[in-house]
Amino acid sequence: MIRPAAALLAAGLLAAPARANDSAAELDAGGLVLRREPGIALASEDLSIAPGRISVAYLFRNQLQEPRTVRVAFPLPPIDGRELSFSALALPHPESPNFVGFTVTVDGKPIAPELEERAFVGEREVTDLLRRHGLPLNPLRFDAINVAAKRIGAPEWAELVKAGLFPDADGMTEGLWRGEAKFHWLQTFPAGQEVRIAHSYAPVSGFHLLDLKEAAREGYRTTYCLDEAGLTGIRRLLARAPKDGGYLRAAVVPYIVTTARNWAAPIGRFTLTVDKGSPEAVASFCRTGIRKTGPTTFRWEARDYVPDQDLRVLIVQPGSGPAGKR
Repeated sequence: MIRPAAALLAAGLLAAPARANDSAAELDAGGLVLRREPGIALASEDLSIAPGRISVAYLFRNQLQEPRTVRVAFPLPPIDGRELSFSALALPHPESPNFVGFTVTVDGKPIAPELEERAFVGEREVTDLLRRHGLPLNPLRFDAINVAAKRIGAPEWAELVKAGLFPDADGMTEGLWRGEAKFHWLQTFPAGQEVRIAHSYAPVSGFHLLDLKEAAREGYRTTYCLDEAGLTGIRRLLARAPKDGGYLRAAVVPYIVTTARNWAAPIGRFTLTVDKGSPEAVASFCRTGIRKTGPTTFRWEARDYVPDQDLRVLIVQPGSGPAGKR
């Protein structure tokens, strides 16, 4: 087993926590999950992370002498309107329930998985109430909410406010519910054979405004693996940025890898490729033994890998970020 440790890419750093005055929370997403399935091994996983796209290719192997049919799921990151309505997050595909543009293939052939959507206020489910009024289950689909709000009468709107779905104030249409969604399908793994599954999607990534004071904070450096080389990279980018802001815009691409522990045994071979997009950009994630493989790409590999820490990949692009609140 390889344990993640502080490791810095050339001129890199890792993400700051989201702060209320100048940042947006990033949303976790990750790989395929299912109930504990000890007979099916994840022989290899190739994960590629870039600012605009995450792609994953899996090789599964059924170790049993009989076929297994199981339900495989890909959970989308929960969307909590109470926390995120005023954030700087933007859904990659806000017009669609599939707001990350998720696609999947099995042995090279595209499939159409089912999508389950549900909505909650706290622990109370409000899915049926929202659907009855033609409202989307994702509270960040603002255009769809505004269209529905125009046709909902005053008595019905009062019911929705009383149910905690909207603020009790005139003209406020920010959804206060939490949307949860996942893609899923039944997958057959033939006895003793391999199955290749690949999926791709656009991450819902947040950003925070980064200055040298924040990057040099001990807690920031300890938590996010920032060493002197990372600070040097930040200084260089700040020196080239316009002087009117003093901030860099840092995007965070999160990815959950620990769900892979539901499969049998360790991941036989795990490869992570990070593409920071621009040669001048600063990027970092906490792993050891990272290799630079191109002007913008870095690779980390492991054998018999048992994930014990999820990923937070930070990419800081050249140029200043907007000053002030988000």
